Amino acid sequence: MKWKEIPKIDAHVHIIPDEVHAANPDADDEFSFASASRYQKIMDQFNIQKAVIMPFNDPYLMSMDFTVDAVHRNLLRICEEDHRFCCFADVDIRNTPENTCAQIQKAFEYPVFCGIKIHPNNSRMNIDDAYNDAIADHAVKYGYPVAVHSYPSSSKEQDRSDYCSPERIGRWMSRHPDLKVIICHLGGFQWKDAVELDAYFDISAVLPDLADRYGLKMANMILREFGTERLLFGTDWPCSRNVKPAEIMERYMDILDQMDFTEEEMHRIGHLNAEAFFAF
Repeated sequence: MKWKEIPKIDAHVHIIPDEVHAANPDADDEFSFASASRYQKIMDQFNIQKAVIMPFNDPYLMSMDFTVDAVHRNLLRICEEDHRFCCFADVDIRNTPENTCAQIQKAFEYPVFCGIKIHPNNSRMNIDDAYNDAIADHAVKYGYPVAVHSYPSSSKEQDRSDYCSPERIGRWMSRHPDLKVIICHLGGFQWKDAVELDAYFDISAVLPDLADRYGLKMANMILREFGTERLLFGTDWPCSRNVKPAEIMERYMDILDQMDFTEEEMHRIGHLNAEAFFAF
């Protein structure tokens, strides 16, 4: 069976609200592709049954009011217009930890919110900072999953002091042993530090990079190191270091089709793990 045919939940996509697109008509970066209408066509073409919209911890990308409350309203609107979308709550560190937790709680009044996203590199705050301890405590109290960006930048790809390094994530998680965590992007090229952590892992953004740097055989081995029971299909669409937005999904299908996963494992990575994790 081909990966294109497998039902999939894309656990990591980015959709920019229409009001932001309208305010930036001349934008020509990857985010100019990030509209719901474009991704809906991809969902239809590639048998993607559900997609999780991840915010950026940067309200200037997701609203024209530039507040986390406005970001949440925009996410809610997108998800209510197409029930194949759900989303994670955003964080704006300009607010106090108490206010951030209150905004998260307000967002979770709506069932389309299914987790909290922390992006240490965008906030420029280490994941193991006390501010994020407050978010973790709140998440544990209410049973909310947390997704953490973990892909140290090119200049720091092996720097364990990076804001989002798996080593820092491990220290943070050790203080919150009951926290449900998705480590996004496998920890990037620090994946060896991530693989022992008690978490789920999405393969967004990093899969083409692993294949390009190490070759398909090694990339296949790396995914198996994590275990198929912990992997979540995800693309980070329309974002990629090396692949054009219009080519991301085809690239993912091509790479995965050349790997040695059984049909059962394909279903597990493609949608069953996400269904169990999110209780979809």
